[in-house]
Amino acid sequence: MSSIADQIRAEIINAPETADFMAGVPIEATHQRERWGADHDAGKNPEDWFWLLGYLGGKALAAAKAGDLEKAKHHTISAAAAMANWHAHLSGTTTRMRPGIDPAERNIA
Repeated sequence: MSSIADQIRAEIINAPETADFMAGVPIEATHQRERWGADHDAGKNPEDWFWLLGYLGGKALAAAKAGDLEKAKHHTISAAAAMANWHAHLSGTTTRMRPGIDPAERNIA
């Protein structure tokens, strides 16, 4: 059973922050590491990070063009959080957030 503090933490990192960019980025970066972490995957190529950023940027573009500004703001924060996770990966701070999967596992090595 999780503690009240764990429940509050989960509520914070699983609720997108769109009003405050600087507050939202570290929250979203934590959310990404916990939701999409891939400790079992092999190391990823820089191209995987690049394509993730393009994907998130494209989602922000589509939402903005559709007039859904809340979703567009969320995706700009998601893209910035992915950059923060890439920076952490490059720095050796954490490698828990690694987009893509092991090429050998998909027989594309």
